[in-house]
Amino acid sequence: MRAALILFALVGSCIEGLPVPRVDSTQLSRPVGRRELERWTRILRGAGMDVDETTLRTRVVEISSELTVVHDRARDPLRRWFELTHTTQRWSLFPVADPDPDWMHVDARIDGEWTLLYRPNDPEHAFLASTLEYRRVRAVWNPGSGGTRADHPRFVDWLAHEIFARRDDVDAVRVRYLRHHVSLPGEPPDPETRWMFDEVRER
Repeated sequence: MRAALILFALVGSCIEGLPVPRVDSTQLSRPVGRRELERWTRILRGAGMDVDETTLRTRVVEISSELTVVHDRARDPLRRWFELTHTTQRWSLFPVADPDPDWMHVDARIDGEWTLLYRPNDPEHAFLASTLEYRRVRAVWNPGSGGTRADHPRFVDWLAHEIFARRDDVDAVRVRYLRHHVSLPGEPPDPETRWMFDEVRER
């Protein structure tokens, strides 16, 4: 009996955790999705397949939809089990490497001038680094492929409050993200950068 239960749990977990790609048109319309479509079109054409981006987009969405239906049907008999055991979490840890990462900068306005207090991986600007880099805090401010998280405005409120409490000389806090492009091997470097998701809180 014990072996049967263990086997059931293992098989069920494998079915539940299958990495079925759930891709829709919205994802493929984002910059990362467009670049991946362009890249895979070049790869498939190089392999001798006659395909264009429009056709590839349509086929990817169709195949993803079909696989999702099959996977959901396979999961249905086990759904009650996963609800009872609270083991229904299904998310990809690293679904895609974003070639346009956002680099957070935290600035303080002192005597009318903006001064950099913190940015990741910069030991010279590491104000509150141990707190900001804690994994649960980082999950709030680190942007995803769709932009900032839902709680980001509250994160900025909290961060400004913490800085004001520690620094009497600061009259405003700015949180913004520098977006840059990481070129793939064989691609020319792209030096262009731009600021994203700029938010300011004043004392």
